[in-house]
Amino acid sequence: MTCSKIFSGDLPELTEEIIQYFRKDFSTLYSCILINRLWCRLAIPLLWEDPFSKKYPENHHFIEIYLSKLNEDVKTKLYLYGVNNDLVSSNTLFNYPSFIKYLDIDKILNSIQTWVDTLVGKNQEKLVNLIYRSLLEMFIENEGNLHSFEVVLSTRYNYFNNSIDLILQNPNFAYNIRNLELRIINSIFLC
Repeated sequence: MTCSKIFSGDLPELTEEIIQYFRKDFSTLYSCILINRLWCRLAIPLLWEDPFSKKYPENHHFIEIYLSKLNEDVKTKLYLYGVNNDLVSSNTLFNYPSFIKYLDIDKILNSIQTWVDTLVGKNQEKLVNLIYRSLLEMFIENEGNLHSFEVVLSTRYNYFNNSIDLILQNPNFAYNIRNLELRIINSIFLC
């Protein structure tokens, strides 16, 4: 058997096992998406299953990709808050929101806050809330298959309170959760 058969997709099961082996090696996964269509189709979901994690500390371009999938009404609201239309109007090859498997509310909010602070300006709480709620709605609509869901309830933020109704109205969204973590923090005691 030649190596070209593996790369051409003649053995997709073996190729999938190889790609799964690289699950946490992001630089290798990025290289895999350049090999051919099969490898790309297998590697992209692994790269997008947890985009809000610390593995992308400086790059928040994935938020723009998610925003490009929003409906026109939400994009219009974003424009009114000062978000440039060029940032949210791109064509994508995949339905990235459907690949989400790990959601951590705190990481999502931090990523959105950093993105907004960098591109729009500071003190844009309503914009952060709009993006957060829109992304959560999009993940629910695209039937993301969550494996892990982490929530930090803090008296400083009421973002979760604003979206709990979405989660409760869509039980299929949380159906396959294997790891649910709920932490309650009282910000009065935080220094």
